[in-house]
Amino acid sequence: MAKLYVCRICGEPYIGGSAPDDCPFCGAPQRYLIMAEDYDTLWGVDLSEQEKTDMKATLDLEVNATAYYKKVAKANAKYSKYERLFKQFARVEKEHAEVAAKFLGIGLPEFTGEDPKGSIQADLERTKELEKGAMGQYKTFMENAANEKVKKFYDALIHAENGHYECASE
Repeated sequence: MAKLYVCRICGEPYIGGSAPDDCPFCGAPQRYLIMAEDYDTLWGVDLSEQEKTDMKATLDLEVNATAYYKKVAKANAKYSKYERLFKQFARVEKEHAEVAAKFLGIGLPEFTGEDPKGSIQADLERTKELEKGAMGQYKTFMENAANEKVKKFYDALIHAENGHYECASE
């Protein structure tokens, strides 16, 4: 029997017989997929000055990654493995940017970022650098956070970014 789940991190709904291993929209682990009637937004909380600074840095990282992955997807043959991989990376990173903007109470900035590196190998290496760097920063931001909802956000981001790192390493 199909059920309606909602991701605690991004707020997106999912219909299925059971919750997937990861949110298909933001990559949060299954523990953040809950029954719709139990859902409450993660954002809309007061952030400390440090949390605001860290969330702005998060937004910048996610905007750059989204733009970069969109460009890499476009540079690959339509429907190819790498076009699809980078298209999915871009979708997830955009979802992260949207949540960071909601925490900050602002709209999304223009998605600008670096250009593809000229070969799929170079783009995969750059992806690993971006994802590893983001995981390191998000671990620090999670340690800096006093708000439990902010900590959950960074926990989910670390999980998703690690998944991207693993996919880029295959």
